[in-house]
Amino acid sequence: MPASGFAFANPQPSPDNLNTTDPKDAYADDSGVQAAPVTEPIPKPWKTPEEMSLADVLGTQAVQQIQSAGKIVFHSIGDTGGIKEPSHQYAVADAMTKDFDEETDFASGRPAFCYHLGDVVYYFGQERYYFDQFYDAYRDYDGPIFAIPGNHDGEMFPKEQAQYSLQAFYNNFCSKAPVKDPAAKGFSRTTMTQPGVYFTLNAPFVKIIGLYSNTGESTGILSDKTVGTAQLDFLLAQLQEAAGQRAKKGSDPFALIIAVHHPPFTLSKEHFPSPAMLAQIDKACQQAKIWPDIVLSGHAHLYERYTRTVLSKYTQIAGGKNLQIPYVVAGNGGYLKLSATRLGQGDADPQPGVAGNDGKGNPLTLDVYNNTTYGFLRLTVSPASIVFESLGVDQSTGQTSTLDQFTVDLSNHTVTGAPPKSQIKSGVVASHASDRAPRKARPPKKTSVTKKAHAPLKK
Repeated sequence: MPASGFAFANPQPSPDNLNTTDPKDAYADDSGVQAAPVTEPIPKPWKTPEEMSLADVLGTQAVQQIQSAGKIVFHSIGDTGGIKEPSHQYAVADAMTKDFDEETDFASGRPAFCYHLGDVVYYFGQERYYFDQFYDAYRDYDGPIFAIPGNHDGEMFPKEQAQYSLQAFYNNFCSKAPVKDPAAKGFSRTTMTQPGVYFTLNAPFVKIIGLYSNTGESTGILSDKTVGTAQLDFLLAQLQEAAGQRAKKGSDPFALIIAVHHPPFTLSKEHFPSPAMLAQIDKACQQAKIWPDIVLSGHAHLYERYTRTVLSKYTQIAGGKNLQIPYVVAGNGGYLKLSATRLGQGDADPQPGVAGNDGKGNPLTLDVYNNTTYGFLRLTVSPASIVFESLGVDQSTGQTSTLDQFTVDLSNHTVTGAPPKSQIKSGVVASHASDRAPRKARPPKKTSVTKKAHAPLKK
């Protein structure tokens, strides 16, 4: 049971209805997408320090069950807003719901929550989009959804009546108490109570530091003259706190994850890496003498996984060793189209396994690239490791397959489990059956429309 006041899924599963998206809403902002976004100030957190505990939402009993299980499982998705073509988002949401419902308890692998990597709605972060693109899509997902904003969540429509950038996101994810937002209409899910748009989620076995990289369509930023330094100060303080917790004798081990919407690395044709943002994160890690075990991002509408080997001479950790850090781009959660690549003759797909460097002398390898399949992430974190799965969704059957799977050894800071070469075809990882044990099938929900993509709405 969730903590008092919270509600997630509807009492009874309800059918998908992809015809409810209002054509006026779906196309209202289309002509304004090309306008250059303006960097916006970040709304102040309502609580400091900007931290929250999973127990605040799920309750102490659920957290104790997770601790007893010796692991925590959670989902993650990015770039889900089903503007114009909602069938992709609904297929992923239904597959996540099925994955959630097929596990009976936390010991067997029931996910504890979903962590959204930004771009909850498109194209501008208006309140009217939250019903179609958030509450309706995840109406049957029986767990909390935390989120960091993406650039579209913060972009302001020129004639919008919002008082400030991210107002709708703040209303739905950063309320002081769980309430029914008007955008939810008749659905059960209450608002989330994050202390701000950047925050730390403390859960058993894992600490997730979520950052807001602002409204840039190409690259992200954490701080400038408009934004100020509050977010960077927060990041450094949280990293220092994490370093102190790890150094404390007898402390419980945990994985450290950084989540930020704009990816430090990507080969997407429509988006770009954010080296300046990465430099700010690196500087904070060097100062605090602690580095993330994995970095999760969205923004680019595809799935990518890079392994960055941060050399010991760069980490600034005395007596340290080289750290292998996966940088994952998971922007394939439901946006209407997936990205092409900007590399290769004739825009051919890049070949996984290509090695290079991060521009600072640290080795960087592209391990997996997939721009053909929608899906979501499933992470299993224990004191010893992060077991990571990227699951693709077949929209005609609702079945999932493994696009990528690897393990992060938290003691040795190594990554193992790159997909075998036999699974790589033309730079795209071929779908194959998941390595997880088979689960009991849940009876399929009755749907009022098919899961196949329907004809796009007309202007």
